[in-house]
Amino acid sequence: MDNKLVVLENQYLRTKISPVVGGSIFSFQYNLDSNWVDVMRPTPRAALDNNEPGNFSSFTMLPYSNRIENGVLNFLGQAYQLEINHPSNHAIHGDVRTRTWKIKEQTNTKLVLTFDSQDYPDISWPFPFIAQADFGLEDTKFITKLSILNNSDQEMPAGFGIHPYFVRQLTAADDQVLVELPTKGIYPDQEQIPTGPWQAVPEELDFSQEKELTTKFIDKCYRSGNNSAYIKWVKSGVKLDFLWDDIYQHLILYCPKDDQRYFAIEPVTNCNNGFNMAEKGISDTGTVYLQAGQKLAGKIELKISRI
Repeated sequence: MDNKLVVLENQYLRTKISPVVGGSIFSFQYNLDSNWVDVMRPTPRAALDNNEPGNFSSFTMLPYSNRIENGVLNFLGQAYQLEINHPSNHAIHGDVRTRTWKIKEQTNTKLVLTFDSQDYPDISWPFPFIAQADFGLEDTKFITKLSILNNSDQEMPAGFGIHPYFVRQLTAADDQVLVELPTKGIYPDQEQIPTGPWQAVPEELDFSQEKELTTKFIDKCYRSGNNSAYIKWVKSGVKLDFLWDDIYQHLILYCPKDDQRYFAIEPVTNCNNGFNMAEKGISDTGTVYLQAGQKLAGKIELKISRI
């Protein structure tokens, strides 16, 4: 198993990353009173062996975040059919998470991975691109920086994000998890495809002020209110702060139906189906247009502290 994983570790944090499974996070742990505890959902070995990033602790979504309706990208009057890779009959989560990334740089606390779409003739994206993922540990911070470069000779839409699953119980003491997710809007949707621009957040889905995270099913796309959020495991005495660059304008909150032990908070650039919405003239979707040779980059920090 170890030849498929790279371990980054310092005295506070430890993470395992799989370059061969899309640069996905296999585990992310915190040294709590001399015990390593899982902050993110632990990954079963079978997911590593069978190339199943959806069962990992976290994975990268690129060259777009979340869904493209019916797998059809509409851009500058052209319709491009992408691979349908989800039972919903949409294209979902980009097309880099099951593919091998190359190691560019590696130390005990840093890993830089690169990805060239032209290495994969079957890539489900009409425009060549080069991506990079920088992972680093700095004291109690786990830092991820993603970038994508338009390697084609024409303009293309671009976006990315991360999909980390967090544990509801950091230790056996925890009986609740608190979150604060500052947002200024939520997208009305039908099966996670927006039906219009973002609108006011209803109270039951509003986590802009600290409150207990529900165990009910949620899979919603929000317009971010600022560049931060946090999780608190109160009885374990631990807090995780998110801080992200301005490019991450959206946030997905996902509480699964089938496993209430975990939940996902996903900083992303574009909203679900954002590229197609922008093509229709809808504003503020987080869609970024890259000219030939232009790059988009953004950093996300996860910082753990005691409370």
